Amino acid sequence: MRNVHPGEILKMELVDSKKLTIIKVAELLGTTRAKMSNILNGHSSISPNMALRLEKVFGGTARHFLNLQSNYDLLEAEKDFNKNPPKIKHYDSL
Repeated sequence: MRNVHPGEILKMELVDSKKLTIIKVAELLGTTRAKMSNILNGHSSISPNMALRLEKVFGGTARHFLNLQSNYDLLEAEKDFNKNPPKIKHYDSL
């Protein structure tokens, strides 16, 4: 199963479903088209500030948007960790 970036979810919900343009979404959120495009296309993360903006403009909760981002980031880190395991040692208590 593919790990879906939260920006892709927002793109489906805001651009595709609501028939908004990236420019309009950026305008509503008070950000640039480039920043919004990077988020919606999975090149940038949803920051706490952006999560608050999304909450105020489109509803939902900032925590929900941050949880989506956190879950995505953790799955990506796990894939990388398993693919390139660091040289670590388990701590054994005395």
